[in-house]
Amino acid sequence: MRLMTVALTFVLSAPAAAEVVFPVSIPQECVELATREGVPVVIQNKYQAAKAKLKLYRLSNRDPLVRDCKQAVDRQKAMMQSAEAASKPRSLPTSSGFSLSNRPIE
Repeated sequence: MRLMTVALTFVLSAPAAAEVVFPVSIPQECVELATREGVPVVIQNKYQAAKAKLKLYRLSNRDPLVRDCKQAVDRQKAMMQSAEAASKPRSLPTSSGFSLSNRPIE
């Protein structure tokens, strides 16, 4: 169940612009925790993702498996966000200070 929570956290915390494609595998660091808690290793839909997220964050951080899993989920989220940012096209500035018209640049 904890692993499902991790996957859910990952899925629900993704930016709105990014579309999550299911099924989603949980991070490797969460597999042992997921099997212990009875959570699937592959999240099939948003409902399972939400349920897994809730479960993970209700678990105690005193458990080293929970701590490791939360850190793995945070790393995976950061990697996805940086990959999304890198894939976005960069736009050029619109006002370059040069105009062929007589009107001033606004």
